[in-house]
Amino acid sequence: MNKLSSKSKNIQRLILGWIFILPALFFIIYASVFPAISNFILSFQKWDGFLAKKWVWFENYIQFFKDGDVLRYLYNSVYLSFLSTLGAVLIGLFLAALVFKIGSKLGSFARLVFFIPGMIPVAINGLLFVFILNPQMGLLNNFLKLIGLSSYNNAWLEDSRTAMNCIVVVNIWMMCGITMVLSYAAIRMLPASLFESCKIDGGGYIRQLFSIVFPIIKNVIGTAAIYTLAANFKTYGIVQVMTQGGPGDITRTIPINMINTAFNFGEFGYAASMGVVLSLVVVVSILVTTKFFGGDIYEF
Repeated sequence: MNKLSSKSKNIQRLILGWIFILPALFFIIYASVFPAISNFILSFQKWDGFLAKKWVWFENYIQFFKDGDVLRYLYNSVYLSFLSTLGAVLIGLFLAALVFKIGSKLGSFARLVFFIPGMIPVAINGLLFVFILNPQMGLLNNFLKLIGLSSYNNAWLEDSRTAMNCIVVVNIWMMCGITMVLSYAAIRMLPASLFESCKIDGGGYIRQLFSIVFPIIKNVIGTAAIYTLAANFKTYGIVQVMTQGGPGDITRTIPINMINTAFNFGEFGYAASMGVVLSLVVVVSILVTTKFFGGDIYEF
């Protein structure tokens, strides 16, 4: 009788769980899975958005890999994503260590300040830095002039040598707060005895970080890196607001080119193939990142 009662309760919990899960699962399938499948099918077709779709099979992919400009846009996407992720993770770890060292009272304010850029809409962040980097009235050039370095003044977003790196800096500014918050939370969960034992052995705070903290929270750092990497690969808004892909097409990425190809030139199938290739690059990048940050799970 007890076994039947226990089995009945388990079934009830299972049904109740599915009742709560199904609405979210339906939304995910409708908003993510179906569009992904539809985009994959469209990548084998030619469609201008109005007339009937025509199957061209691998023609769009052949065109992709023969187009030197599009390959350069793919390189821009990879460069922007990896450099932004590397900078955001390293700076985020530094900020997490700094906030933990500061303590709880001032640390709470510091966490808020460092996380605010990630809460500000992308368009506002972009416009903020457009004004900061303005060659005539921008804060950066005026600051350089104030400290006697006016020879370094530059049209930062109009110079092909600096435009992409300026976007990278803004991406880091927006994304480092994610790593900071996740890493700080992980550090707070570590027992104080780990730090005390390292102190007894003569280890300072820097040694504690590299010998104890970072190896233990490696999986958390990996989670932050994967999230940041995936977000950076989808970068569209910040590039559109700051440079529109310019000067020329120096900062154009695959997401920018997809929109341009589909809606300005009516080549929806070709644009879909770009999305498929970019998705494969993202998946491979995430797998490599997962492998890099994978490791032992510590118990304490």
